[in-house]
Amino acid sequence: MNTATVSRGLKLPIELGSSLPTGATKNVVELLGRRIINDEYPQGQVIPTEEELAVSLGISRATVRDAIKVLSGKGLLQTARRYGTKVRPIEEWHLLDIDVASWHEPDHPRIGQMFAETTELRCVIEPAAAAFAAERATEQQIDTIVEAAHAMHPDEEDVQTLFAADCLFHSTVLEATGNLMMRQMRPMILTVLQISYEFGVLIVDGERVTREGHIRVADAIRARNARTARAEMEHMLELNRDTASRYWEILNGRV
Repeated sequence: MNTATVSRGLKLPIELGSSLPTGATKNVVELLGRRIINDEYPQGQVIPTEEELAVSLGISRATVRDAIKVLSGKGLLQTARRYGTKVRPIEEWHLLDIDVASWHEPDHPRIGQMFAETTELRCVIEPAAAAFAAERATEQQIDTIVEAAHAMHPDEEDVQTLFAADCLFHSTVLEATGNLMMRQMRPMILTVLQISYEFGVLIVDGERVTREGHIRVADAIRARNARTARAEMEHMLELNRDTASRYWEILNGRV
């Protein structure tokens, strides 16, 4: 199992980070990706040709071609001889790819929508995961879940440690289910958490993620009480759902 040290010795059970190439190709991928994500190149529009981009950016056509391949792999572009390279419909974008998510401008309304909709998905999956974890977690996994919950201190300025503990908590709960399909949801959950911390989605009206809610879930898992673990996770995520909805309304000027 791969690990990534994130803060104060806390470790995630999976890698969290970008999968972009390096050098000039990375720069072009990010530039074009931001243009697409933030609607400079709208859905369905044909983007400039490889030659035009190479000239305007002062790079080789090969670098542009490599960048387009990366963006095509993320569902953003589609290339065909009859029309060139076109921006795909948003339904085909890999919105939970950490790069795609991070290319949004902070005030883009889609961030609020993405967080609200993924929180709805989490409300379906994670309460059941907490119940399974209460029944199936190893003692080591329980210790990790409890440690991560108690490591969260929203009232402090150390956001990095708060983020690390939050990620570790939720990814370990999914791992502790022993369910391969739920385990494979971990990258999605971690991407959602990274979005929320980078864009401030979890800080609306001065409110932050709650330490107490995580501790209650952890205590129920440690007690092997599946019903309580499910109920406490449901309650905690419903609070997140309310926060996400308010954030979306703020971005859309409804409040």
